[in-house]
Amino acid sequence: MDYILDFFRQNFSNCVWLVIILVAMCPTLESKISLPLALNTAIWGSNILSPLSAFLLSFVGSIIPSYVIMFIIRKLRQKTTGFITNKFLQKYKLRSQNIQNKSSTIKKYIALGVFVAVPLPLTGVWTGSLIAGLSNLNIHYAFLSITIGSLISTSSTLLLCSIFENSITYIFMITLVIIIVVMLGDLIFSLISTNKGRKQ
Repeated sequence: MDYILDFFRQNFSNCVWLVIILVAMCPTLESKISLPLALNTAIWGSNILSPLSAFLLSFVGSIIPSYVIMFIIRKLRQKTTGFITNKFLQKYKLRSQNIQNKSSTIKKYIALGVFVAVPLPLTGVWTGSLIAGLSNLNIHYAFLSITIGSLISTSSTLLLCSIFENSITYIFMITLVIIIVVMLGDLIFSLISTNKGRKQ
């Protein structure tokens, strides 16, 4: 773990703001990692960002990829036979159908926003944008819903970091470990499900 801290400290001390935006843009990491990283005095020392700067950079960085993801997924749906979206994005397609099955249009956008707002692994802007791209939701309204969800998620993470400001390094490390474990578990589960499908 010290290696990770040293890596950031030695290579990015003079451009903390850029690191925070780039980390916030990364799938799964987003503001869940970028905020505790931005507020980590053990890494940045005197170059640490203010809570407001950390919040704004994390929030803006997290929503930057949203439109691009939705646009690419919509194009893939239109220009391909559906192999890519069916084969590789099946679990997101199922979540997309769950949202589309909501009784009213407003509930669909609320459900999307709530999904993005929960600051847990495998939720967030990237997943929400994939779901929106696979659905028939209006992209502009979906983006608004995702933006509101990201705002809530980033605010929740900032609140957590403020409450436990003396343990931000631990929050950063624990969150990173949880994300890695959940992603590995999800990958293993997907591989097992794929193998079972082939056998049947």
